[in-house]
Parts: sequence; structure tokens; C-alpha cells
Amino acid sequence: MQRWIIVQLVLALLLSTTPLAMGQEARVPGTSYSTALELGVGEHSFYLERGDTHYFSVRLERDDTLYLLLRPAPNQDFDVALVSPEREVIELSLRAAGFTERITYTASSSGLYYIVVFPFGASSGAYSLLIEISKPRVTTVTSTVTVVSYVTLTHRELRDVVIAMTRESYRTVTVTSLQVVGRGLDVLGWSILSIAAIAVAVLIRDGLIRARSATGAGEKIKEGETGV
Repeated sequence: MQRWIIVQLVLALLLSTTPLAMGQEARVPGTSYSTALELGVGEHSFYLERGDTHYFSVRLERDDTLYLLLRPAPNQDFDVALVSPEREVIELSLRAAGFTERITYTASSSGLYYIVVFPFGASSGAYSLLIEISKPRVTTVTSTVTVVSYVTLTHRELRDVVIAMTRESYRTVTVTSLQVVGRGLDVLGWSILSIAAIAVAVLIRDGLIRARSATGAGEKIKEGETGV
């Protein structure tokens, strides 16, 4: 009877540990870029043997900010590198033994980035990787551009006398766009040029329509313009 109870306990223990073993096997760190284990946001724990190197990957969109913390085992010295999708080292954290390694990086392009964990000297043991990803904030920007245009109006008098005159027209064009908060002056300058180009396009379109209407009807166009 006692033997039967022992067998049942052993079977129950084996069944309870099988899913855990399978889960751990599915989360084995890669040994190269091609076998890198893809990680998501959260805290992940692994064990680094002496002389081994662990490869992980994380997917970032453009302007995402990655916050990476590596907490090594006590008195052990682990270092970490962030590598671009082109497999070029972007950031390195090489602190002394026992210190938490930190990397913060804002992605310049979308893609799969790599995290490489390696020991210094004879260090080995458990460690944890904490991954956080911050999405960029966007704001609505409304810009107003006032541009001067010239409209030629034709007026037909009696006896087929044609009078043509050109006058200035001031038009205000408002353009609304979404921009990433915290961009540099180069992006701001580009936005202003883009808005100005849109404003000119609107003026050209409206000017052609108004001029065509004036020629066909033989009357001056006054709607939406302030003459000078």
C-alpha cells in the first residue's frame, strides 16, 4: 500500500513539472543572431554559463524608445550590447561586477534589434532582463500661412472695348498636421516648407478657377478675396 502511494506521488510530480520543463525549453537563449530568442515587454530570467553568450531580439518601430535593464547575479559581472537590424553595435553597457547594466535607445528605423548578453572573465549565474518600450507622443500642429497672389480680371465694355487689370489678393491657408513631440529643428523647418508648398498649391488652384470664371461670365470676382 505504501509503495502504491509513493508511485502515485512520483507520477503526480512528473506530470506537474512537465509543462514547466517544456516552457523553459521554448525559452532557451539563442547562440547567434540567427537563433536569437525574441522577447517582449516584461522581465525575463535566464542562466549564463561561464564563457557563453546569449542572443535575444526585440521588435521596435521607428521612434520607439527601448529601456533595457540587466540585473546580474551577486558579485558577477555581465555586460550587454544593443545591436541594430544591420548587426552593428549601437549601445554598450559595461559596468563593474554587481552593478545593473542599463541601455536607453530611440529607434531611428523599424526592425528587429538584437540584445547580446556576455560575461566578463569567469562570471556565471542567473540574471534578469527587464524590457520596456515607450511609444512616441504625437501632437496636432496647426499652422497658418498668408500668401499674396495676383488675379487678372477681364471686363468687356460696349463696342468691344476690353479692359484687363491685375490686382493683389491676400489668401490665408490653414494646414493641420500630426507631428512627433520632441523632434529637432530640422523637422520643424521641413514642416514649414511643406505647409508653404500646400498653401501655394491651394492658391494656384483657386486662382485658375477664379480666372476661368471671370473670363466666361465677364464679371469681376470678389468672393473670398480682399483687393488692394
